[in-house]
Amino acid sequence: MDKPRPIVSAALICERIIQEKDDAITLVRIADRVQYSIEGQGLPEGIKPMIGVQCFISLKSGPMTGAHEMKMFLENPIGGRKEVAKFNVHLLGREQGQNLIININLGVDHDGLYWFDVLFDDEPLTKIPLLVTATPKQAANLDKKD
Repeated sequence: MDKPRPIVSAALICERIIQEKDDAITLVRIADRVQYSIEGQGLPEGIKPMIGVQCFISLKSGPMTGAHEMKMFLENPIGGRKEVAKFNVHLLGREQGQNLIININLGVDHDGLYWFDVLFDDEPLTKIPLLVTATPKQAANLDKKD
């Protein structure tokens, strides 16, 4: 039998997340793909930008109670992996839950599919994909340089 886990109500990448005083959540521009441009940013040639996104994870306790640890790892398109967040959650059981908002500054080393792996007590809970590419104009300029 599998270990019990909380229920994932949502696991999303957004441009911005607003949490109101009454704890209501507004998700702005949910995205599974983002484009970047280095034109006009004054970056040295060959340096790619940082992309700022927010991750929203909404959990419901389900069968889980008590204090637990969650971690988020980022896997880049060529398989490099690093921890980007670590936090404690306290679950009260049943329909009770917790919303997590994680600010992420992603240094784009490679275009392609990035994966955010979410672990609960060191066990896989969910994965969130994010496709990162240059804007079409930027991609055409990069191709001309090669």
